[in-house]
This record gives sequence, C-alpha cells and structure tokens, in this order.
Amino acid sequence: MNAAPLLPALALLLLTACGADAPPAPPTEAPAPVGAQPPTGPVDATYLCDGGNRVDLVDNRTRARLAMSDGRVVTLGAMGNSRPPTWSDVGLRFVTGEDYVELRQDSNGRTLRCEEQVTDDSGDPDTADS
Repeated sequence: MNAAPLLPALALLLLTACGADAPPAPPTEAPAPVGAQPPTGPVDATYLCDGGNRVDLVDNRTRARLAMSDGRVVTLGAMGNSRPPTWSDVGLRFVTGEDYVELRQDSNGRTLRCEEQVTDDSGDPDTADS
C-alpha cells in the first residue's frame, strides 16, 4: 500500500489540530475611569448620585465640582441666593432641596437622585464609617 496520497491530508489534519488549541490572548486591563473620583483640596460637602456620578461642593460652597461616571469633570457655579441652593452651567444643574438632592441634565431632561455623604473627623467621605 502506498501512503504517499495520504501525506497531504495528514499534514493538513495536524496543522488544523495545532492551530485550534492555541490559548486565547490575555485580556488587556482598561484603565479605571477618572469619573467619580475625589477632588484634590478641601471639600465642603460630597454627594454621590445615581449612575456613579459624584458632586463635591468646594470653595465655601461657591462651586460644585462634578466627577461624571464617563470621566468628564465639570465645575458649576453657585446661583447667588437661589432657593433651593442651586449650582448651574453647561446644561447641568445641581439642586439641594429640603427633601431632595438632584443632578439635572437639561439637554436630555435626565434627573439623577443624589445623596449627601457623611464625613469622618478628617473630612474625607471616602474613609467615613457607614
């Protein structure tokens, strides 16, 4: 019996089998988004909002610094003597009412519920006990 006609088929079978068991490439780690990270410097109050967004009131509550879950950081100015206290700019509005706190985006009408974070003695809400 002549095995010569079977050699190409056998070689193809071996090559196919070797390639099928190749290990998958290791997943690459994506860098953590910069959104919702604490700001540097003194913070007067911190609020965590739905969707992983964070609002820090800074500069004696004259500015609201938003760390958005998509990585954007936006600063809103206080609207002088507004009742309820409101910070606004670039189509965003942060409002702290008596029985609600919310972050609104005017362009899409979306409103996110926010909750003030209690701070420990160091003033850092990230290390406060729950």
